[in-house]
Amino acid sequence: MGKFEFYQDCKVTSWERDYFTVEANSYEEAEAIVRSWRCKDVSNIIDSRLSHGRSEALRDTSELLFPEENDGYSTIEIFNQEGESIMTNALNEDNYERND
Repeated sequence: MGKFEFYQDCKVTSWERDYFTVEANSYEEAEAIVRSWRCKDVSNIIDSRLSHGRSEALRDTSELLFPEENDGYSTIEIFNQEGESIMTNALNEDNYERND
């Protein structure tokens, strides 16, 4: 009897944390600068007062997406050891995306 290898890819949502500093004359000024960015992704902000620090994925916040939340497209795919997709949880064949 043989052993056969497979792997699974899952689409998830999760939070990431980016640390940064803002150069300002006071905390209040720094906070006003941050607020002026209107909660945009800090990694896309271009501002000479901004210094990027480390970034980390918050793995304990990871949640599986379901096809209903992904326009019917698969959120779980099973592959054989050659990397060929053998099944997905797509809601219908029109939403099955092969990686050929």
